[in-house]
Amino acid sequence: MINPAREDCHRLPFVFLLIFILLASIARAEPHYTAIFGQSCGLCHVGPTGRGMRSLYGSQFFGPTYLPVKPVTFEFLERIKPQLSESVIIGADLRTIWLSENTQIDTTEAGLSAPLSTNTGTISQMEGYLYLNLRPSDNFSLYYSQGVAQSSGRFEMYGLVEGLPLHSFIKAGQFQENFGWAFADHTSFVRTGLFGSYDGTIIGIPSPPHYGVGAEVGLKPWKFDVSASFTNAQTSYPQARDKQKRWFARAQFQQGIEMLGPQFTAGGSWYHAPYKAADPEYPFASPRLLRDEAWGGFGGLGWEGLEGTLGCTNGFGFLASSAMFEYDRRAHVNPLAAGQSPVTAAYSTGVLSTMIQPGIWLIGQYDWMDLGVPEMPDPQAERTTLGLQIFPLPWVEVSPRYRLINNAAAALRNQRQFELQAHFFF
Repeated sequence: MINPAREDCHRLPFVFLLIFILLASIARAEPHYTAIFGQSCGLCHVGPTGRGMRSLYGSQFFGPTYLPVKPVTFEFLERIKPQLSESVIIGADLRTIWLSENTQIDTTEAGLSAPLSTNTGTISQMEGYLYLNLRPSDNFSLYYSQGVAQSSGRFEMYGLVEGLPLHSFIKAGQFQENFGWAFADHTSFVRTGLFGSYDGTIIGIPSPPHYGVGAEVGLKPWKFDVSASFTNAQTSYPQARDKQKRWFARAQFQQGIEMLGPQFTAGGSWYHAPYKAADPEYPFASPRLLRDEAWGGFGGLGWEGLEGTLGCTNGFGFLASSAMFEYDRRAHVNPLAAGQSPVTAAYSTGVLSTMIQPGIWLIGQYDWMDLGVPEMPDPQAERTTLGLQIFPLPWVEVSPRYRLINNAAAALRNQRQFELQAHFFF
């Protein structure tokens, strides 16, 4: 049964919606739940650094209680149980995106007069993961994540020992290394740009995430969350697939401002990959970058909102918001190229998320980058995004977004792009 008090929250005056649109257009931000509540990403995910498979708390409590437009009954929850037995849990992440990429040009080149046709836009499978977690004891687990071919394409497989002193853990196997915010938007410049080959034009297919084979350790003393990994790369982003290992390190601090209620988060990340040999998977492109480093800072400010106001009683209060940002620099140099100096590029992403009613979030995002390549006449690009996150069900997200992309090159200014994402997760 739907709480009548919550119905009031579904009848917000249009003036509030206009205010939210204005706020999103002048501010920037997202993984916003950890910023709002000041809690670790590992609370809702099986992995202690977040990402990937959700824990039972995340899939059976947080999702059904906090996310959907309308509350669900216990009978509804009983239909879907990710825990097959006391030691076996399953999950999934499926994300499909449609991009209205250069629709007018595509239609004209195809000799079609209609503005909408089968040649309009690009459809891409951004994510396609199936998860399996085997937990023979409280402190030890085996994790497996298989990506669907032609989308995620890779897999994670590692053993995890946790519950050690100082809330520490040890992980060994193949996994995604930890760097900055794990923004859900794969096209954010600090993901597609920093660890991809993005040049500031319209994005057709988002870059895949980076994986490494090796070990990772982490600990969470007091309000700190620290992790470091030592790996061999297993994907071409970043390109470091050789006998030279790469390092990732990340540190985060969270503190609530008790008198006012907001949660404050700040941290930094570092990545280093010295390598000398040709890439075994892409030998034609090597040697390319014989030293690759990245470093940056990230932070956020979150607020749970006004609990109970206008009937908002789903865990988030009225106007629950988060503002998140990340700024990174990447330096790379090829010492075999005579006279070439190191190139330092810069990438930044900021996101503002505001709950305008239960299950519906207004998203404003700003991305900026400078490739820093001397021979490139127009190395800068920026992108402004306005969109919605809608959760009609606890495990379904629909996200329409409108983007304005500006590249320093005159021919690439004021490019517009509309995208629609469908995300199914469990």
